[in-house]
Amino acid sequence: MFVNTKYLNPIAYYRKLKHTVAKLAMAIGISLVVTTNVDKFRIVFWATSYKEYMLRAKLSYKREKVTMHWLRVLVDPNDVVYDIGANVGAYSLYAGNIVSGGNGQVLAFEPAFTNFFPLGRNIELNSLNQFVIPYSIAFGASTYATSMFLRSTERGEAMHGMTRPVSEGNIFKPAFKQGAFVTSVDEFIASSEVRFPNHIKIDVDGSESAVIAGMHSVMSDDRLKTIMVEIDDDLSQGEIERTIKSYGLEEVMIEQWKGKNTFNKLFVRK
Repeated sequence: MFVNTKYLNPIAYYRKLKHTVAKLAMAIGISLVVTTNVDKFRIVFWATSYKEYMLRAKLSYKREKVTMHWLRVLVDPNDVVYDIGANVGAYSLYAGNIVSGGNGQVLAFEPAFTNFFPLGRNIELNSLNQFVIPYSIAFGASTYATSMFLRSTERGEAMHGMTRPVSEGNIFKPAFKQGAFVTSVDEFIASSEVRFPNHIKIDVDGSESAVIAGMHSVMSDDRLKTIMVEIDDDLSQGEIERTIKSYGLEEVMIEQWKGKNTFNKLFVRK
């Protein structure tokens, strides 16, 4: 008889019990404060959904190895980081801890109303508001007002659709429609009130091409050192990569999502 040895490990049982209790607590409306220790940082999350608890607080720093390499190796304390598609802030909080040791700043962009409030709350819980600034706007190729279609109103959810209920090329039945203001990165940085980005992370569930199309001036500027972007190859068909490379940034790392034709790709200026 085969016995899976992980079930003989009491630590595995403890973790399973802990996660089950957390899931039940949030199912009946109890919010949790979750602490994740990653590298030298202690990062705190306010979780009201199991997705926030497990996917964002527990797994964010383990499941995206290229993203973590980008943050650990390439982001310095005096750098400015734009996190486009910040969700509830896992990577903004990590980057915020880095720049808190210098004169840097993180700008976290999240248009979905369900994620914007917990993003702000997480920034507050970690005492990072001096270093991490949340913005409830979306980026695209131009400036316009539109509708955003949410797949779910659960906090920590992703795969929403801008303008249409479509995410990564897949049509879905929206649970909620909200208003959204879209602008280009180039238009945004034209304001004298914001700092120019040294690093940009883009994770917007299939709208990456539009974001890239609206940041040609930024990509032309040598102050931009890196771009960390999630790319659906079925949608991009190489166009995003060709555009970024044409501005002198080289693809140096790649990681594929399991079971999907989607990749995290890191581009660094030559």
